[in-house]
Amino acid sequence: MEHRTEPPPDGVLRQAADGSRWRTAGRTTTGEQLYVLDGVDIEACPVWVREREALLVELTGGPLTTITEGDAA
Repeated sequence: MEHRTEPPPDGVLRQAADGSRWRTAGRTTTGEQLYVLDGVDIEACPVWVREREALLVELTGGPLTTITEGDAA
């Protein structure tokens, strides 16, 4: 039996190693998480503009960590 972790809903705030903040914004057809820069309207942002998690990790120098909205202030 295979157990899968439920993907995060759209809009979850995550912080990159360089301090930039990104929001979850859907998934690719292969299941990779997509992100938009915090402050971008997810509904108005075309899918082709969203960034894949693997590339963000590579460009920002480390993994993305989830932050709570209370910590975002």
